[in-house]
Amino acid sequence: MHRTTTCLSLVLLLTSQAAALVNVTNPSFEDISGETVSNEFTFGAFNGWSLYEGPGGISGGMLIGTLTPQPDPGNPGDFINFPGGASDGDRVAIAFNFENTGDTVEYGLEQTNAGTIEANMSYTLQVDIGNIASGQSQANGYFNLDGMPPYRIALLANGVEIADDNGVLTGTIAEGGWATASVTYTALAGDPNIGATLGIRLVNENITDNGETTFVPIGNDIEVDFDNVRLSETAVPEPSTLALLFGLGTLVAVSRQR
Repeated sequence: MHRTTTCLSLVLLLTSQAAALVNVTNPSFEDISGETVSNEFTFGAFNGWSLYEGPGGISGGMLIGTLTPQPDPGNPGDFINFPGGASDGDRVAIAFNFENTGDTVEYGLEQTNAGTIEANMSYTLQVDIGNIASGQSQANGYFNLDGMPPYRIALLANGVEIADDNGVLTGTIAEGGWATASVTYTALAGDPNIGATLGIRLVNENITDNGETTFVPIGNDIEVDFDNVRLSETAVPEPSTLALLFGLGTLVAVSRQR
C-alpha cells in the first residue's frame, strides 16, 4: 500500500509543474516618470510600454495614459470612476476615445518581453480589466462613460498575435468594477513560434455597436482600463513523457485493485 501511494504521488508531482512568473515592466502602471501630468491623468509613452496602433493608425482623439481614481466627496470611502480604487496600486492604464471622433480603429498598449518562446512551455497572461464609471474630473469636466466597448488581451510572437481572450468579459463587468481576463498559449515541440520573442498586447477595440449589441450608447465616451498585468510560464512534459507517466499511473491503479 505504501509503494502504491508513493508511485501515484510521483506521477502527480511530475505532471503538475509550478508556474514561474515572467518579468513584466511597470505591470501596474505606477511608474509615470517622464510622462505629462494633468491633475489625476498622465499622458505619453509609458515606461516599459509602447503604443499599439491598429490598421491605419490612430487619431488625436484617442488617448493613452494613466488615471489615479480620486476620492468621491459625495461618497466617503469611494473613489470617482472606480469606487474601490485601482485594481492594484494607485494608478490604472486608460485607452480613451472621445465619442465625437467617429474613429473605429482599435488601439492600446504592448510590451515585448526579453524572453523567447520555448518548446514544451505554457504561457499565461492575466490582466485586470476595468469598466470605468462616469464621473467628474478634477478639471471639472464630466465624462459620460456608461457602457463598455470590447477589449482584447493577447500574447505575441515577434509582434504577431498568437492567442487572445476574445474579450470574453465584455458586457459582464459592472460599471466601476474590475475582473481578471486570462489567455494561455502552449508551445509543444515543433511549434513554429519556438524561438520567437514573447510579447503582450492590451487593446481597446473601439467598437460601440456591432449591429446586434450596443456596447456604448451613442454620445458617450469610449474607454477600457487595464491594471495588474501578470505573465507566467509553466513547463509541460513532452508527449512521450506523459504517455510513460500515465502508463505508470495505470499500473499503480491496477496494483491498488489487486
